[in-house]
Amino acid sequence: MKLLLLAASLAFICQVPLAARTWTSADGSKTFEGELRALSETAKTVTVLMEGGKIRTFAISLLSEADRNFLKKEGHKILLAASDGEGTGGTLQGQKIGNNLTKPGILSKVEGTSFAEHQLTKSPDYYIVYFSASW
Repeated sequence: MKLLLLAASLAFICQVPLAARTWTSADGSKTFEGELRALSETAKTVTVLMEGGKIRTFAISLLSEADRNFLKKEGHKILLAASDGEGTGGTLQGQKIGNNLTKPGILSKVEGTSFAEHQLTKSPDYYIVYFSASW
């Protein structure tokens, strides 16, 4: 039993992406950990998944020169995935289930110890559907 638990734990740890990096503000006064989720060259914004699970979108001009260079170097991967319609950046309106999930009041998320309303803006990498019925 312990061996099974250890094997399951190792399998989970190996699948967790380690793409988070330290981002720095343009003036160098603030840093934060986060994973690049989306990049908009037209709007000049970047979307980052923060350590706590919150998604933040902000102007590229607020980032340090090193982070801007990182976006120039690695951002094409995010843009390529978005243009293929896979994962982050894909359109929800083109999906049968995704189109209904854009409506306010449909989704909730856990924020701390309580539930909060959530609204999707991009196509997720995967869906988990939970259905409960009482008889």
